[in-house]
Amino acid sequence: MEKSIKVLTPKRLQSKIIKKLTPIEKMSFLEQYAIFMGKAQIIELSLVGLLIHKYKYSESKVEKFTLGTIIKELEKCGLRPDLIALLKELLKYRNSLAHEFLGVTAMGNKLAGTNFERLQYKELSRALYQVEQVIQVYDFLIENNYI
Repeated sequence: MEKSIKVLTPKRLQSKIIKKLTPIEKMSFLEQYAIFMGKAQIIELSLVGLLIHKYKYSESKVEKFTLGTIIKELEKCGLRPDLIALLKELLKYRNSLAHEFLGVTAMGNKLAGTNFERLQYKELSRALYQVEQVIQVYDFLIENNYI
């Protein structure tokens, strides 16, 4: 009996992402920021688990790895290039939001005297889309034994 190949079409992927993001859109700026950071952390922990369980890395070796290091190690291990590309894009957003985003927003609010957060929503929205895209693709690949 032939094994059927399951496919995650772009249309289905986008539908899943929008379904997950719709309730988040109603949240405050800081709540959305926290959701992004929390989901990025969950992805990071899942990837550490992949290194340990699939690629037999020791826990002591990976405990200090940053997300960037984790992605590089997974790339060396031969993880799917399409997933690596998504993870690298997520890393850019995560680094920006973790290291600069809130400071820039606070400074913008102080200098502009207005609600600078409105201008920052664009980057945050893109980051939330990217983190959800990674989650949906990763879950699909795991559930169907593609990684």
